[in-house]
Amino acid sequence: MKSFLKLLAAWFAVGLSFLVGGLVDRALHLRINLPADHSAPYIKMVAFAGASALLVIGMWPLARGLAGSVRARAGVLSVFLFLALGANTIFEGAIYTAAFDGALASSLLMYLLLAVMLGSALAGGFGEVGQATGFAQHGAITLAWRAVLAFLAWPLIYFFFGACIAPIVMPYYENGVVPGLHIPPLQGILAVQLVRSLLFLASSLPLIVLWKGTRQRLWLALGLAHSVAVGLFGLAMANFLPAVLRITHSGEIVCDSFAYAGLLVLLFAAPGVEAERARAGGPLAQGMQSTS
Repeated sequence: MKSFLKLLAAWFAVGLSFLVGGLVDRALHLRINLPADHSAPYIKMVAFAGASALLVIGMWPLARGLAGSVRARAGVLSVFLFLALGANTIFEGAIYTAAFDGALASSLLMYLLLAVMLGSALAGGFGEVGQATGFAQHGAITLAWRAVLAFLAWPLIYFFFGACIAPIVMPYYENGVVPGLHIPPLQGILAVQLVRSLLFLASSLPLIVLWKGTRQRLWLALGLAHSVAVGLFGLAMANFLPAVLRITHSGEIVCDSFAYAGLLVLLFAAPGVEAERARAGGPLAQGMQSTS
């Protein structure tokens, strides 16, 4: 029951952030130029409520597994949300569409409010004050080549899963189903993915540093958090897109998010305190040995 109330508070924090952001947006007379959405107002509200709940639930396992002070946990969660959700969405939108033309400042503020308010709510409700065990101890040279590998790996992951769904989605884009969509040449797409790779790496490493638990749990939590922040949250509200695009891209995002999270865990995460205890013969194993 306590966890439910904390999740509910985090859900309200998402709604409050958009309410405050909307008031600022009205004051500045700025708008995001999304494609026309002819859905009924109540459908838009239900979509937003559902997307907000999806975002909170998707971030929950990650928030539960963090250690450190509340301020530190709130900081890393807010950074992740702002970079992986906010900056990533704005950057992609600015490159591929005209959605953020004239609305960059208000959009940044809206996502900053969302990141800080939701990150703080999750950190205040979940996690614990303690010693983090998530980041493996490596020398500077080892960390450097691992960071370069992670930076270069994201575009490969993106193109692999993108190629898998291209036969399904490309006919829709080529027929102009999304007004104002601009598809850059291949080298432009590669440049976009390299920038996104920096955003994802910079937002994910602090979470690994504060993680307390096994690498398997970290992979599941980080993969889920990437899935909802990078795409599922926005797609859940994208009523202007055909269902086939929303479903197909959702599957793609989940696959590349978990693949990327798995790579980060392999490169940077320590085995975790539970794994270390099991490997050393934890309390249960020691008890069995003492009775034998």
